Amino acid sequence: MSRDPGPGTRTNTIGHPVERMLNASARDILDALENGFRARADLKGKLAELFMSRHLDELQRADEVERYEWFDQDGVPDFTVWLTTGRIITIEVKNVRSGAGSLRVETQKTRASKGDPMSRFYRADQFDVLAACLYNRTGRWEYLFAKPVELRRARTDARYLEPLQPIPSPVTAPWHERLLDTLS
Repeated sequence: MSRDPGPGTRTNTIGHPVERMLNASARDILDALENGFRARADLKGKLAELFMSRHLDELQRADEVERYEWFDQDGVPDFTVWLTTGRIITIEVKNVRSGAGSLRVETQKTRASKGDPMSRFYRADQFDVLAACLYNRTGRWEYLFAKPVELRRARTDARYLEPLQPIPSPVTAPWHERLLDTLS
């Protein structure tokens, strides 16, 4: 009978660059994730971006996207995308909220800068497309897309997006199932 060694026992060799960087096996890293709510939320956000890059790869193969760049910087949208039409767009990826009830996507940053309570909010003109990842509700890395300028605005300052955006079911404008439909 095989016994799970538990989080205190190292079980793998360290080969992947992330394992070497952290001096921890993949199993150790996964055990830490299992016990860290914030780490899991951060990882889901990064996975939503990873799977969006794969979606953009598919759109490249379909000759709808010429190329794209993926960024990991505060204050910069997650992706800049060059469409085959010559248009350049920016995309911000966010996860929908988990749990029961209506479908909603959180459109605020994790932290605010000191002295500026609005710094947690995104301006409606800060990126061209919001990609709402459905994983938390469906278990699939699929997306719905909307132009932020068409979404609800913050009550305190209309230049900014409301922190929670509803997504209607069935999906209707301003939400779309295809990225390019969002732009037309």
